[in-house]
Amino acid sequence: MYSSDFPQFAAACAILFSVVIRSIRSGASWDAVAEGRATADVLRDLTGILSFDDLQQAFGPPRLEDGVFPVTRREVLRQRTGLGYLFGDRWLDGGSALIAILAILPIWPIWESQMWLDILLAFASAYQAAGWGAAFRLVKRR
Repeated sequence: MYSSDFPQFAAACAILFSVVIRSIRSGASWDAVAEGRATADVLRDLTGILSFDDLQQAFGPPRLEDGVFPVTRREVLRQRTGLGYLFGDRWLDGGSALIAILAILPIWPIWESQMWLDILLAFASAYQAAGWGAAFRLVKRR
């Protein structure tokens, strides 16, 4: 590894770390939906709908005794907004992880594709950074 390769390696490691953290968070939210305990915070995380009134309009009112919305995975996916994809999507995060792994592996000099890999790494980094920036909107609302 050359000294000029270090920024690419550091960006790839940061992307992999981000993907792991985001997949743990979104996996816990999807588990809550599957187990029938999807609260407003869980639905905000998955759909990107931040207003409680908009959540009620999309999914109906929550149960009075525990505040849980009776929703299915299909209903949540149907109501997902662009902000919800920024909070975390398994396909977009998986693509980012694949790009990061390709950047770390020493196979790109064989293909002479460093320029393409740098461009893809920049897009993956931008998606991860935008996702974390969007997630900070959730923290401010609580």
